[in-house]
Amino acid sequence: MRHHLAGHKSRCCIGGRAGGSSRLPPQTAPKKSIINKNSTINYAHYKNSSGNPAIVGQVSAWDADEDTNGHVSYTVISEWGNDVFSLNPQTGIFTLTSLLDYEQVQHYILVVQAQDTGRPSLSSTVTVYFNVQDLNDNAPSFHPMSYSDEVYENITIGSPVLTVYASDQDSGLNGELQYSIAGGDDKGQFSISSNGSIYTRAPLDREDQSFYNLVVRASDRAEPPETRLSSTVQVTIILRDVNDMAPEFVSPDELTVPENTPVNTVIMAVKALDRDEGRNSYIEYSLEPVPDNRFTLGPVDGLLQIAGPLDRETRANYSLVVTARDRGSVPNARTMTINLKIADENDNSPIFDPKQYSSSVPENASIGLSVLQVSATDSDEGLNGRVRYSIVAGDKNRDFSIGEDTGVIRVAKNLNYERRNHYLLTVQAEDSGGDVRYDSATVTISIMDINDNPPVFLDSPYLVYVMENMRGLPTSIATVTAFDADNPPYNRVNYLVKDGDKSLFAVNASSGEISLLRALDREEEQHYSLTVVAIDSDVAFGPLSTAVREVTRQTLECSRSCYGSTIPYGGRSSLVYLEAAWNRRCIVGIHNLDSASI
Repeated sequence: MRHHLAGHKSRCCIGGRAGGSSRLPPQTAPKKSIINKNSTINYAHYKNSSGNPAIVGQVSAWDADEDTNGHVSYTVISEWGNDVFSLNPQTGIFTLTSLLDYEQVQHYILVVQAQDTGRPSLSSTVTVYFNVQDLNDNAPSFHPMSYSDEVYENITIGSPVLTVYASDQDSGLNGELQYSIAGGDDKGQFSISSNGSIYTRAPLDREDQSFYNLVVRASDRAEPPETRLSSTVQVTIILRDVNDMAPEFVSPDELTVPENTPVNTVIMAVKALDRDEGRNSYIEYSLEPVPDNRFTLGPVDGLLQIAGPLDRETRANYSLVVTARDRGSVPNARTMTINLKIADENDNSPIFDPKQYSSSVPENASIGLSVLQVSATDSDEGLNGRVRYSIVAGDKNRDFSIGEDTGVIRVAKNLNYERRNHYLLTVQAEDSGGDVRYDSATVTISIMDINDNPPVFLDSPYLVYVMENMRGLPTSIATVTAFDADNPPYNRVNYLVKDGDKSLFAVNASSGEISLLRALDREEEQHYSLTVVAIDSDVAFGPLSTAVREVTRQTLECSRSCYGSTIPYGGRSSLVYLEAAWNRRCIVGIHNLDSASI
């Protein structure tokens, strides 16, 4: 019959790892059972030692006979397990002859026979149970070896994505698994449950990250002193696109185009990008109507072309509103305003308006005095529209100057009406472009006379010879003449006697004719001196000196500095001598001629 040892479960617990030698910690040495001939041990304990082979258990039988009849030997009479265990026939000690693997065989049942050497030989059998204890010698294994799935990027938070599965051939806690995400989820957007289901825990955005390569780890729950084992699997999650992005323009929103650019010229490639994929990323372009339809836009290629002539002077800026629209089932669109500036070309000449100018300036105008300002406009801009002025004709003496930038004509030198009283200038305006354009205008400047010239006596001093006791009085005895270089009214000269005997002599205010008012008597006075003044709007004084001498009727010859005339009187003539004098002085000398000496 079968017996159980008091306080002990006769059980052999084996631990090992497939493929390699294993030693378990030493166990308490099995105790010998004293049994009858027909008793059986149903469990046996083992112990491990540091030597080879490993002792895993021992059976023991007691025979009450003596001598040879009581000498016992042991043999395994069952066939199963003989390749794993070896039984020492003398000691009943079991040792391992090969490695154990719990995952292959969890227990062994051996039948051991104890036989004495008496005659007849007696024997007894016992059943030995070897239960193999599990060690954590198997890592979890994923099935399959990799995972992949697709989800829409707008998946709801907390939705399951896929489930991974791993198994562990160990038992108990050694075979219980727990899952974790070990890599590929830097932003913490996924979580995994205890059954291996992967969930979203944060919003996903395909445009930010289109796929994830997660590393999922499965770890067993072995407890110390066992070491926990784990394995990993790659999980690829691909995000499918939804049309949640509008096109974004990457081309500039400012553009400069020269005017006169030929029609059909491509001036810009409008470009927008849609971060979606597939049809959601296909873009079509459109252009809002432009005044005069000056531009066109390719719907597919986005090429912006000139459709009509451009003239900066007509319009210098355009605001082009461009729309980019994707082809999603619910399309998204975005607009951009392109500020287009028309760059100037030197296609306009300066224009004088008017083309004729006139002004007058007094001859005594100070240098630098502004006479007038001419103006020309150029519709171009920048240097092309910067106008410079110059006098190109009509002023060889450079009596006038013109401001290059202002067009102000100024007096550059002293003017003299008597030298030149009229100017016809040609003024030119030219721009500063590379291909210079110009226009011209005429400027008429009249010089106004001022009373800047005093009357000048032409033949001062004057000597007049007059017969005494003349009759037919009053009578003209001489004429003085003063010249004024000014123009009317400044050159009208009036004469008057300033000093002298005004009861004897008088001067015609307009003609300068000197008249004798009363008869002269040489014996009383031989010489008279008169000062005649010639007056215009200014005053020019000429002191007159007179001298009297007697002459005959005949006309006397004069040198270059003398001039003469005769005054008829009673068959006699009076000779008047006019000597050249300086410009303001008139000297009149009057001599009385005695009639007895003729």
